[in-house]
Amino acid sequence: MYKKVMKKLILGALAVMCTVLYIQPVCAVLNLNIAVEGVEENIRNNVLAFLSIEQQKNHEDLTANLLKKLHQKAPDEIRKALQPFGYYNPVIHAELNRDGAGWRALYRIETGPPVLIETLDLSIRGEGSEDERLTSLKVELPLKKGDILISENYGEAKRMLLDTALRYGYLLSGMTTSRVAVYPEKNTAEVVLHFDTGPRHYFGTVTFKQDAFKPEFLTRLVPFQKGDPYLLSKILLLQTTLNDIDYFDSVEITPLVERAENFEVPIEVTLIARKKHKYTLGLGYGTDTGVRGSVGWENRRVNKSGHRFRSLLRLSEIRSSITGEYQIPLRKPQTDNIVLTAGWQKEDTDTSVSERYFGGIRYNHMRWSWKESVYITYEQESFDIADESGSSNLLIPGISWTRISADNPMMARNGSRLYLDIRGGHDALLSDNSFIQARMQVKYIRGVTALSRVIVRAEGGSSVVDAFSSLPPSVRFFAGGDNSVRGYAYNSLGPEDEDGNVTGGKYLLAGSAEFEHTIVDNWSAAVFYDAGNAMDDFSDPLKKGFGFGIRWASPVGPIRLDLAFPEDDPDTSWRIHFIIGPDL
Repeated sequence: MYKKVMKKLILGALAVMCTVLYIQPVCAVLNLNIAVEGVEENIRNNVLAFLSIEQQKNHEDLTANLLKKLHQKAPDEIRKALQPFGYYNPVIHAELNRDGAGWRALYRIETGPPVLIETLDLSIRGEGSEDERLTSLKVELPLKKGDILISENYGEAKRMLLDTALRYGYLLSGMTTSRVAVYPEKNTAEVVLHFDTGPRHYFGTVTFKQDAFKPEFLTRLVPFQKGDPYLLSKILLLQTTLNDIDYFDSVEITPLVERAENFEVPIEVTLIARKKHKYTLGLGYGTDTGVRGSVGWENRRVNKSGHRFRSLLRLSEIRSSITGEYQIPLRKPQTDNIVLTAGWQKEDTDTSVSERYFGGIRYNHMRWSWKESVYITYEQESFDIADESGSSNLLIPGISWTRISADNPMMARNGSRLYLDIRGGHDALLSDNSFIQARMQVKYIRGVTALSRVIVRAEGGSSVVDAFSSLPPSVRFFAGGDNSVRGYAYNSLGPEDEDGNVTGGKYLLAGSAEFEHTIVDNWSAAVFYDAGNAMDDFSDPLKKGFGFGIRWASPVGPIRLDLAFPEDDPDTSWRIHFIIGPDL
């Protein structure tokens, strides 16, 4: 009995020892450190991508024998990994050693001299052989005689040739010969690139697949004519125009190269129109307006010529209005149109009460990079301001220019907005008063660090008028409020009568400087200083306000909350300003 027990104990111990001896090497291989020395990081990363030992170092079936076999393959794999960088004669020192409980593989690389391009045979043939946009590539390609032979540059050179040719209408272009011959013993290479542009293509007939608009209306949106040289940029411009004009949910443009006749490529445009009617509902709050809401309706397709109609009802504590606009697109529907407007507005502020009916016509078009608007409006307005009451009839012709440039108009890091408006009226032309008025607004936004930006705003206005007291509030200047001089109530700044009531002014000056810095994610903090006033003389003093605020770049646009302190109003210690809307 004793011998049987001892025999079982000995056999059990031997089994455990065998198990330990078997498992230990496997566990040790899993602890493998691989080092590659002597090359830059980008080459090192490529070497590791080629190494089988790197790919299998964490594999559960890796054994010591397999590890040694993978190590023996490494020098050949490293040589292949170095060739794309121009090194064909490296010296590789490979070591594989036990390192404590694990293993360490070390590969020291001496790259040796690189292979240089000794001969570069580059030619461009075909109809585009004299096209400067293609021939200039000969000096721009990342492949030159005497350069190190880098595979990526060779591929990039072929791509540049093909992309440029396709972009300018050589739609059958391609490489006729592309070859690299390497002579490792000399560390030299011969590169041959023969490129044939084939014939130049031109725009053919544009066909629209849709039933919402007349073809002649859509044709006015096309930025090219039949027979014009084929340019990819024109196709992209057409795509952008059709997307931005707000008529279509889907735009698909297909050049039918296989159907080209006399090298004129038919263009097929498939359009899916948006819903005819659009309804909007808005609810918000602003310090100037209080609680506000809006209801809108738009008919995107009054007819198949692209006419639109929109109406909007706005309600707030100080201002309510209803407006209607009928828009008629012109020769360039994306920028040029005639807009007929009519509406009613009532405003009740601390300084005035007015009710205004208006109607007019406006011609919008682009002049260089400016949106130019020429308009004429007829207005009837009754008003109470200070202790005066009155009514006026004004026929107001005018012209305005607007230019917005921004990397993101909703939340710009760098951008600007410039606006200039000149308008007037004359008592000989259906107006009760003669006046001329100019107003200018400037806003600049510039990023100063990765997390901060500076916002500068300025506004000025000037009026020449026969009888200022008969001008309605809508034609007078006031200052103060969320977008004017913060720290003061909306339209609370301007010349005053003997009782201290603000009556509005002939002139306006206002400016602001603000520094904003991102704190975390979409939240930022800001400090600002504002100054401005409405006045009857430019020598009148400016009112000043300063403060700080927080900003949230919300999904619906920037939201700003400011705490402002007026320097020149001892009766008010501070004022909150809450603003929702885009930067520009």
